[in-house]
Amino acid sequence: QPSPTAPATSPTSATQTQPKTSATKPTSTTKVVKPVVVASILGAQMSTGLTTSGAALTPSTTFSPTTPTLYAVLSLKNATQRTQLSYIRYYNGKYVDSKVSHPSVSGAKYFHFDWTLNAGQTRNAGNYSLVFYVDGKKAQTVNYSIK
Repeated sequence: QPSPTAPATSPTSATQTQPKTSATKPTSTTKVVKPVVVASILGAQMSTGLTTSGAALTPSTTFSPTTPTLYAVLSLKNATQRTQLSYIRYYNGKYVDSKVSHPSVSGAKYFHFDWTLNAGQTRNAGNYSLVFYVDGKKAQTVNYSIK
């Protein structure tokens, strides 16, 4: 007969536990967040020509009505081929035109818009303003005049 003082189970079996593997496994993954690089316009200049690197050759704010071509040169930072560059042009405070474009290569330091006269044309004398946008956000304004 078993002794009345003998335990029904072994003392070690009541205190043994099975390791829980789910507690040692990660329950969620860590997402690596890359910093967002935002393209910007560092500066804008009007010019009658471009250097070989695309910078403004002869920056000015006053031009003749017969200047053959005007360039608006933008100095860029962090621009990619997907960066949207645009302008709205005003003449004496009234809307003239607008355009949207993209750099042809990522990492471009310069970008330009240009306006060339057709044979026999002249530009209207007055004050002009170009408002530039990067990805739809106002970035720079350049004022120039035709005299």
